[in-house]
Amino acid sequence: MKLIAAKKWSKVFYKDGEKYRIDVIADLVHRDGNSNAYFGIGGDVFRLAKNGRKVWEMGGCIHEEIIKHFPELQPLVDIHLADEDGVPMHAYSNASYFAGLTKWQALDLERLTKHLRVSQKLAVELVEYIDHFWNHFDGITTPEMAWETTCSDFDLPDYWNKQAQEAKLMLNIMEEAK
Repeated sequence: MKLIAAKKWSKVFYKDGEKYRIDVIADLVHRDGNSNAYFGIGGDVFRLAKNGRKVWEMGGCIHEEIIKHFPELQPLVDIHLADEDGVPMHAYSNASYFAGLTKWQALDLERLTKHLRVSQKLAVELVEYIDHFWNHFDGITTPEMAWETTCSDFDLPDYWNKQAQEAKLMLNIMEEAK
């Protein structure tokens, strides 16, 4: 594993008269076996008991709690599990799945929108584009191939890359322009 960058945020807050601390860590890590590095963000919430003990309350991908206390971290939450170029994990196979192009899942527009990090309107356009342009899949073209081509046709890789560049700046990673 190679840690490319990491940054931590902490904040004390009060809820129902109790004192808490939230610790958030965002990173860009290249794990052995992966072709690219991936973004991640998670956190832990501790209750600070009256006897001085720290009591762990929750942790992991607590993105709603992170955004509640650190709204400025939304760009890092958005890109969680995307690769260093901003491409969502398993971008095209998951898009195919959430679009209902498998026998296991009907169209789930909310999950498709979240996965591709696009508006609901654009997600509908993408689904309609695939439906009209690809119509049906032959023995060679797979739904994943159709999604990859469609995302490229709609310039999503450039959009995702801009999000990745913003996230890298938040992690203080300076790169030469690609």
